[in-house]
Amino acid sequence: MQQKSLEGLERGHQMASLAADRAGDDWKAIALEAFRLHASTHPKFTTEEVRAAFPELPSPPDMRAWGQVALLARREGYVIGDGWVRAESPKVHGMVVTQWRSKIFY
Repeated sequence: MQQKSLEGLERGHQMASLAADRAGDDWKAIALEAFRLHASTHPKFTTEEVRAAFPELPSPPDMRAWGQVALLARREGYVIGDGWVRAESPKVHGMVVTQWRSKIFY
């Protein structure tokens, strides 16, 4: 069962990467900056909350692109995973999502 979960996670990361590539480098850079700005002012949050905080940011063609942005934010040292919470958006039907803890909160 554990192997199957890891395969699903890896597949999810691959799909997020492909979605971010389709969104383009400019969108990824803007979205990553939005993630960084949010992390500088919020000690804990979800990717969903980042999207809501920047409504002027255009949506990517595939919302999975945000998953890649979150992974990039982690690699850049802006955030670390801090457990799981239920998503608030009715579009995802209470799916469990990563809660991020800022490493740059001022």
